[in-house]
Amino acid sequence: MNKLLKFGVLVMTSFVLFSCGGKEKKNENTATGEPKQLTEAELIEKGDKLFRGKGNCTSCHLADKKLIGPSIKEIVKGYDAAGADLDAFLRGKSEAIIDPIQFSMMEPNLTITKRFSDTEMKAIIAYMRSL
Repeated sequence: MNKLLKFGVLVMTSFVLFSCGGKEKKNENTATGEPKQLTEAELIEKGDKLFRGKGNCTSCHLADKKLIGPSIKEIVKGYDAAGADLDAFLRGKSEAIIDPIQFSMMEPNLTITKRFSDTEMKAIIAYMRSL
């Protein structure tokens, strides 16, 4: 009976070790443990999801026409023309240069975008530039 119990413990331990191991993190390079580099298409897709979901951007912005806030195309064009940093603005580290009068309406959403990871910010900006 003692041998049977030891064998059972050995089998269960082996099962636990093998069933828990080998699972890779979805967005992590397993060789280095660093975040996986996304392709431009993957970034744009991720940015689209963030824009429509977590970022809450569609409540005020459309791709090519003004809704409550300026269009995404107008924002990108304006920031590029001014040589301004869109990342810094979305992180709350620089002033609004497109329609600054409406900035107070945008401030609550900056609490969301300020918390974006570097990859999320890169993705949402890639999406905005893809429009």
